[in-house]
Amino acid sequence: MDDDTDADSLKSAADYLVDTLEDPAAVILGSCPGEGKVSLIAAFSPGVVGMGVQAGKFIGPIAKLCGGGGGGGPNFAQAGGRKPENLSSALEKARSELVSILSEKAS
Repeated sequence: MDDDTDADSLKSAADYLVDTLEDPAAVILGSCPGEGKVSLIAAFSPGVVGMGVQAGKFIGPIAKLCGGGGGGGPNFAQAGGRKPENLSSALEKARSELVSILSEKAS
């Protein structure tokens, strides 16, 4: 599978999840589409964006952990990297940061 197909698959999955989950919802997906490659997608529902959390700003530091970068708009962002060995820890950091930020904003 090439990069584009993989990124498109992640985007479709993220769109589906954000549409299916109850608002507010934040989805971060990642994969390794090929040797030495990482794809990341962040999709945030209107409720999350309304709390001041933007996908484009959120995904950059997560992608840096995988040796890359990326960006996008408030509700959707894409990123890539060159260190697939760091994907698990990057996704865990994304999860813990989102839980922390959204818990703080919701209270």
